[in-house]
Amino acid sequence: MEYIDSLTLKLPADASYIPIATFAAKHCAQRLGFSDEDAEKIFLAMEEACVHAFEFGYGGDRETLLITISRTSLGIRLATTFHGLPLKVELLPKYDPARALEYGDVTGISLLLIERMLDSASFSSGPDGLRTVSMDKHLPAHIAANTAQAARPLEPDDNADPTLRQALPEDAEAISRLAFQSHGNVLFNENIYYPDRVREMIHSEEMTSVVLETASRREIVGHGALVKSAPEAHVEEMTFGIMNPGFRSRGGATAMANFLERNAVERGVYAIEVFAVTSHVHSQRSVLSNGFLESGLLLDTISASRFWVDSEAVRPRIGSVIYTKYLKGIATKVFHVPDHHRQIVERIYAQHGFVVTMEDRLPDEFAPDGEATLWSTLDIVEGWAMIGIDGYGRDVLAQVSERVRHACAQGITAIQMALPLEDPVTRTMTTAFEDMGFFFAGACPVYDRKECLILQFINSPQTEYETINVQSDFAHEIKQYVMSCDPRANPQSRNQIS
Repeated sequence: MEYIDSLTLKLPADASYIPIATFAAKHCAQRLGFSDEDAEKIFLAMEEACVHAFEFGYGGDRETLLITISRTSLGIRLATTFHGLPLKVELLPKYDPARALEYGDVTGISLLLIERMLDSASFSSGPDGLRTVSMDKHLPAHIAANTAQAARPLEPDDNADPTLRQALPEDAEAISRLAFQSHGNVLFNENIYYPDRVREMIHSEEMTSVVLETASRREIVGHGALVKSAPEAHVEEMTFGIMNPGFRSRGGATAMANFLERNAVERGVYAIEVFAVTSHVHSQRSVLSNGFLESGLLLDTISASRFWVDSEAVRPRIGSVIYTKYLKGIATKVFHVPDHHRQIVERIYAQHGFVVTMEDRLPDEFAPDGEATLWSTLDIVEGWAMIGIDGYGRDVLAQVSERVRHACAQGITAIQMALPLEDPVTRTMTTAFEDMGFFFAGACPVYDRKECLILQFINSPQTEYETINVQSDFAHEIKQYVMSCDPRANPQSRNQIS
């Protein structure tokens, strides 16, 4: 999300100053147009975030709590950064004892997320113990379902090939309506179904969109986009590919993908990724035809259906095949891959044309002095989380374990972890994460261009592998390899987090 404007407070590391932060958060929320009910949730969220920062902080009497309240393209972001003293036990937030017993969930931020007050949260830890907690709340917006109807049959004068152009903010209503007509059961990120959010994403350049428009009626019949996961991202996701049924098989999807790729090259994007659903192979065929190649398989990443359509149905979650296309020349790299994953990782990068060297020597015994530097993101609505390691440290296992427990306590099903392949420690530490219950998912770049080994932890008893549909021979190979690594399918291979 783009940060449009922001308010920054630097407060002493003293719990008595928390009301200043909460008042500012509530006031900003009300000015942005949040209802009184949502503003109260944002007030409580800031309170919980401050307590979380105190609880996990350390330092001295001169330490400070840095508060940032930002208006984003979709609503508001609350962030706390802290080096302070821990709070007294009696000042800690109340929590659910049952969840604490089962998951070890005793922090204020966990209680906040369990209650679903906000839409997403991210956690990062940097050098010298710097910790940041960021939380997002989206502004209410009307959904395209309110005005969407069945796709209109083609008129005779609509048979000409439509015009391809970059989308404008004023196209948002038509784009959302087309998305709902095409995918009423919500297979996309929900933001595409809200015109107000689409308008802001285009305006802020968080999303680069292209549309197909009929010549006679000026009706939008196709859409595709590149979306950034962060303002500074160098890897973007190609998504929101939608086509009016009457205009399929005319080459429009390929034309939109080519347009977006040229645009990405001009902007210096490192790579484009596509996450193609495994409920069918149609999108996988399209992605392969546009020159994307497989990099992995993520299990149970999205719901089969939710919210306003068939909301009571209980269906298995849908996985995604990771496809990658590199847009820049790839320099020679030295990767440190654990021996048991070396062959599959070599296969993945070889098909992408990587010139890589697999380090054969084991690193020296891992005994770092500092703290690990991690980042993580929770998407409560989608039900997934991502943990990334920027630097290993003596507490890396404890930090990862803590974040996994938090995610599980909030009902997150799929948790992925990105391990930097150019860090020698990855070669030996991977097994420790697999002992927690993580297993192989793939190898691909993350937002900052680092090539990573991707592991996954699935918070459910089993995955129905027979329902996972993949198109190519190599995708089948990856699927079989993932299943062979899954401790739920092979109980004797690894132990899950207890």
